[in-house]
Amino acid sequence: MTGELVMDRFRLHERIGSGGMGTVYRAFDERLQRDVAVKEVMVGDPQRVVREAQAAARLNHPGIVALFEFGVDGHRALLVSELVAGSTLGELAREGQLCDRDIAELGCAVCEALEHAHASGVVHRDVKPQNVIARADDGAGRRAKLMDFGIASLAGAPTLTATGEVVGTLAYMSPEQAEGDPAGPQSDTYSLALTLYECWAGENPVRRSTPAQTARELGNPLPSLLGHRPDLPRELAATVDACLDPEPAGRPSLAELRDALEHAIPRLDDQYAVPAPAHSPAATGESWRPEPGRLAADAAVVLAAPLVVWLGAVSLTAGLPAAAAATGRTATARAALGALAWCYLLVACSGLNLQPPAGLEGLPVSGLADPTALLGMATFAIAAAALGALLAVRHVAMALLGTLVWAAAFTAALGAVGDGGLGAAPLAIAASGLAAVLAEFRPWRPARMFAPRRHAGAGARTPTALARGAFGG
Repeated sequence: MTGELVMDRFRLHERIGSGGMGTVYRAFDERLQRDVAVKEVMVGDPQRVVREAQAAARLNHPGIVALFEFGVDGHRALLVSELVAGSTLGELAREGQLCDRDIAELGCAVCEALEHAHASGVVHRDVKPQNVIARADDGAGRRAKLMDFGIASLAGAPTLTATGEVVGTLAYMSPEQAEGDPAGPQSDTYSLALTLYECWAGENPVRRSTPAQTARELGNPLPSLLGHRPDLPRELAATVDACLDPEPAGRPSLAELRDALEHAIPRLDDQYAVPAPAHSPAATGESWRPEPGRLAADAAVVLAAPLVVWLGAVSLTAGLPAAAAATGRTATARAALGALAWCYLLVACSGLNLQPPAGLEGLPVSGLADPTALLGMATFAIAAAALGALLAVRHVAMALLGTLVWAAAFTAALGAVGDGGLGAAPLAIAASGLAAVLAEFRPWRPARMFAPRRHAGAGARTPTALARGAFGG
């Protein structure tokens, strides 16, 4: 097959995938001078091949792999699609290349793709990790693309599935599909939720050691996602659980699932690879994942407080919330760390007879309850949490712009603490915020095709896989 010219236009190169639905080749379009994916299907069921082409032809969405051509050459059907550089969701999960935030972002993209398909009268019926490809990050962000519409159903078209016939992948199949009932948009919602559940939990709650055992699990209540991942936002886990309701009418819509994912993204971890190893805190039920380097940085933020005061560097003292924002993992942790830095600053200054911040001279340890001290504590806590939210933005330019606004607001707030001495160095405060942004985004690093930012525990990235076109493999 390699080197063969098919349809008088497409030169086949190496095989990049194969499976029950056909064999996929990387090919070159000699007319338009571009790389494509060509899926070869031996024509044993020509109606289903035509149906796949018809389903893909109805769709025009950036989250769906595009179909270019369809033809028959001898005893085989050929479907030509765009070639997408990336890896499937299943491959990325196995390689440790996904973090919590990646899963939610890719899930949002699949929701949008399925909403477009449903609006066009197409139900995919085979949503699973192997049919979602994560496009390599080319600077415009990471996006998921849905592929393989080989068993899709089309509104207004005669059905190819006999009553009671089961089509799809058993471990991701909705209960109504398993019963042989018509699959509607709610079936795709179920399968997508099960895919997300597996990515976050590290296991499919339906899959068993044999197909027969798996089939018996279909329709049974599933354990809550929180049982595997108690550190995930409760609202997100509740929505995923609801999408796995055995009754289609009880499931939220794709729009509701997408909203839950979008709202959870700023609170999701973007450093650690999932699924977590069995010995990790996430797997043992702890709600945070300690990392020696991060714990050391957290401690340094607090312990540095009296040192910078002892050196007389008031501007550095005002920059402590920026350090807290850069080291804290969650908004609560950042706020607590910022408040703790303020408290420790006062306690250390009192115990070591160091010069406290301007306007707070003579404030004893018991003065932590003083309104002025409480105002400073609240200011540090809010500033740390607010800057942390800016650091969660995935666009470095937006983070930098927001940090300048943060610095101006923080400087104004510090002017109300004591006699305003802490607010006397706006440039130093802005510099501390910008340093936190640079530490978070590290723009000097070489770009990677697809890897979570600063995740821990992931294995080495394998060479970029080429998508199986619109058709899986």
